[in-house]
Amino acid sequence: MRDQYMAHWDTVRTQYDAPYFPNITVGWDASPRTNQSEPWVGGGGADYPYMNIVVNNTPENFKKVLEMTKERLLADPNGPRALTINCWNEWTEGSCLEPDTLYGMAYLDALKEVFGR
Repeated sequence: MRDQYMAHWDTVRTQYDAPYFPNITVGWDASPRTNQSEPWVGGGGADYPYMNIVVNNTPENFKKVLEMTKERLLADPNGPRALTINCWNEWTEGSCLEPDTLYGMAYLDALKEVFGR
């Protein structure tokens, strides 16, 4: 997904005459909001919450995409110096930057290591 997003970023930058602000996600898994007693049939245009799940969303992979994004932002002297991050506390969608019992402060530490001073 990360590599597809980077390719999408290239397309958007050339296709539209507006600044592009990249979005980084910690992950995504809306399956807890689905009917767990029925088989999941998702992907390819499925409606929320029946949609694809982001996997391998570890603090290490999050840090890698932060580094890649920072590098790309700084490489464009005329581009914006801003990005968005999804999301602080979307616990039931598996997208939370907020400290938890699994990784503790690791996502915030990655953010600090890449963008801290």
